[in-house]
Amino acid sequence: MTDAAIADAAVETQPASYLAAGHTLISWLTTTDHKRIAILYAISITFFFFIGGIAIALVRLELMTPQGLFLTSDAYNRLFSLHGIIMVWFFLVPSIPATMGNFLLPLMIGAHDVAFPRLNLLSWYLYVFGAAFTVYAMISGGVDTGWTFYTPFSTNYATGYVVAAAVGVFVVGFSSIATGVNFLATIHLLRAPGMTWFRLPLFGWSMYVVSMVMVLLALVVDLAVLFG
Repeated sequence: MTDAAIADAAVETQPASYLAAGHTLISWLTTTDHKRIAILYAISITFFFFIGGIAIALVRLELMTPQGLFLTSDAYNRLFSLHGIIMVWFFLVPSIPATMGNFLLPLMIGAHDVAFPRLNLLSWYLYVFGAAFTVYAMISGGVDTGWTFYTPFSTNYATGYVVAAAVGVFVVGFSSIATGVNFLATIHLLRAPGMTWFRLPLFGWSMYVVSMVMVLLALVVDLAVLFG
């Protein structure tokens, strides 16, 4: 066999690029490729980031003058809460693990994909559903509790859709738990031969610790938000 034939055979056996695996919307929404799911997370997080950015921009415009410009006190509190809830629960918490972790972790440890690809896709759907439900509740009914949902703002006397927003955050918490379980299993089971724990990259260790935190504490925090 000639060198050209060997090179052609090597190219044919290589997996297709994740960008060339399909260009339709269905191919993206049903993918189990960890790199594509990382891109889906990045797009979703960026979308919610802009919603939160618009909310705080309106708040800052209101603060341009001592007497305010166009917002009532209630609308100000609701916009401030919208910004805080989105930035904490739908941007800061999932941004690094769900995007960079999904994309880089399997590549760094020599794994073909994460341990549970379908669970990985399910975690993204849980994130999108929970975040969209919460944003809809905050826009249609409003929430003026801040991102912590502290009492007495979140009691039965609250005038906004506090319970609905808290349920959405609760659902997003299960997305974080699924991602954490997936990363823990991937690091334990799918490391390349010869990659011992002391050869694990620093980013892999950081994802391991973050995954432990998400698995152990996400449900506790979610319950505190929902029933606090």
